[in-house]
Amino acid sequence: MTTDDGEVVLPGRSVWAKFLLGLAISGLLPLLFVFYLGLPVVAPHVVTQTFYPKGGGFFVVLVLLLGVLQLLGFYIIYADVIRRIRATLRQEVVHLQKGSARFESITEDLRTANLRLREMSHTDELTDVGNRRNFDMRLREEISRSSRFAHAFSLLMIDIDAFKRFNDDFGHPKADDALRALGALMRSMSREGDVPCRVGGEEFAFILPETAKADAMTFAERFRRGVEGSIMAPDASYPLTVSIGLAAFPDDGKSPEEIVWASDEALYESKRAGRNRVTPYRRKNDSGAADAGDAGPG
Repeated sequence: MTTDDGEVVLPGRSVWAKFLLGLAISGLLPLLFVFYLGLPVVAPHVVTQTFYPKGGGFFVVLVLLLGVLQLLGFYIIYADVIRRIRATLRQEVVHLQKGSARFESITEDLRTANLRLREMSHTDELTDVGNRRNFDMRLREEISRSSRFAHAFSLLMIDIDAFKRFNDDFGHPKADDALRALGALMRSMSREGDVPCRVGGEEFAFILPETAKADAMTFAERFRRGVEGSIMAPDASYPLTVSIGLAAFPDDGKSPEEIVWASDEALYESKRAGRNRVTPYRRKNDSGAADAGDAGPG
């Protein structure tokens, strides 16, 4: 019988049986030569018999027939071996293809997981804005970029007013809901390139690239009003409000530490002035008074 690819196989026989059969057939010709050369020595009288004629004409024909059988024996042995080698190679190729596809799938999954982990490592889980690590990294990048191209940018430091009272009045779950709402508002108001972040428990920040202090004041006021008008206490007894401090690069600071300090100082000024307001940083002169030229809208 033949296989689907046209190869000859012997039905009902194992590989070992076919090997022995092929070996037996392929050994007939050597045995015949031994018989032909050795028989006259052992039994000279049979040389004149018909079965073993002088001249060996009949023997030549017999050799040809046995040679065909020998070739058939070789074919049985090697064809089966080759067939099985080919089958094994095809299986290995299939396994390699499946393994390659699986490897590519695993690689893509790992790439996606790495991207997700990178995002998670730079994103606050509760509010879905940048975390402190992301804030520090992006602030350094923005200072480097703005220094290189002589551009300005602004930094807003934001603190929720009386958040401890809110937490005590309504509990942690409602406080978390308020933080989520604030994060959602920050994301919705962010322009292309803006970096909203949560830098502490109830402390947030906005990095505003390519934004001068006057434009940052307008943005900060709009954000302050948005918080006051959209996030209420669960019993609607009072709105959530924020105090904001504003500093601009390079006038108010040329390093991450300097500009964060300046915006924090402005934030504390908003708290001291009664909360729920935006205050730009004002550099003080030696007498302790704010420079008039640095004063912005309060």
